[in-house]
Amino acid sequence: MALNYDNLSALTKNQYIPLMVDNIFNSNVLTHRLLRKSKAGASGMKVLQPVEYAKADAKGFYSGYDILDTSPTEVFTDAEYDWKQCYATISISGREEALNDGAERVIDLLEAKVKNAEKSLKDMFGTSLYGTQTGSGTDFVGLQHMIASARSLGGIDTSGGDYTWWDAGSVKAVSGTPTYANITDTAHASFIQKLIRETYGVLTIDGQKPSIIVTTQVVFDAYEESLVAQKRFGASSKSLADAGFTNLLYRGTPVVVDDHCPAGMMFFLNENYIRFRHHRKRNFKFEGFQKPVNQDARVAKILWLGALTCSAPRYMGKITGLPSAY
Repeated sequence: MALNYDNLSALTKNQYIPLMVDNIFNSNVLTHRLLRKSKAGASGMKVLQPVEYAKADAKGFYSGYDILDTSPTEVFTDAEYDWKQCYATISISGREEALNDGAERVIDLLEAKVKNAEKSLKDMFGTSLYGTQTGSGTDFVGLQHMIASARSLGGIDTSGGDYTWWDAGSVKAVSGTPTYANITDTAHASFIQKLIRETYGVLTIDGQKPSIIVTTQVVFDAYEESLVAQKRFGASSKSLADAGFTNLLYRGTPVVVDDHCPAGMMFFLNENYIRFRHHRKRNFKFEGFQKPVNQDARVAKILWLGALTCSAPRYMGKITGLPSAY
């Protein structure tokens, strides 16, 4: 089987790309939850996310022929997120082409190349999700910046003390340097269940509550140990377990480990208010193999265009300063 342009592109697109994208979605718990729910955003220079920031003033009880207040009230604005692009390439050099001209060798080589691109995209999305980036560069905004106070997000700046309704609902820095033994000790101020309970309570508003809590393996193990010590055994989310993610439940909310979560941190997310938006023409789109004019190689591209958006940071929170070792 010769490495024909059309055959090579068709084989990659039909056989390997769907599996690769599925593996990216399942690479860590947040990509599994957020990328799978990504919605196509309307075309334009920015990704516009409607934000409700006030309650309507025109309301009240009335009797009979009372005059009703019909004056309009501005209760919505738009957060603006920049489109972000990412890519991975699949390259086959002329030498590789010449030395792998049998059918089986072609398929093995192609599979290895696609898996390499898959690993790159998995790591890139997993790392960026938990990053500190503000969204002003080439990368989408990271959770450490999104779930914070006194910062600019989506074009709304809270650093001057205004628009505090756009700050995260809870940002708790654990005082001192608590150890693993501290956070598993019921008598200690940094007892993990106490920290979770306080943060969860602040973020439970009018029926809204965190839908997932993400942390590191060390902190997750401390939480599990605290349950065992008190002879309390948490159930788990079957859907996440079926997807391969170990979890425990806190008041019905999954507590999970993500290897990309920064050391000593725990994130409380409400997925009703955070999501990926993608361009309908660039959602891990595969562009077939082409031969550059200045290289002895063939190159294909996988392209994504989108943004990570948030419409209500007040329903999100994080805890920092937790132990990073046992």
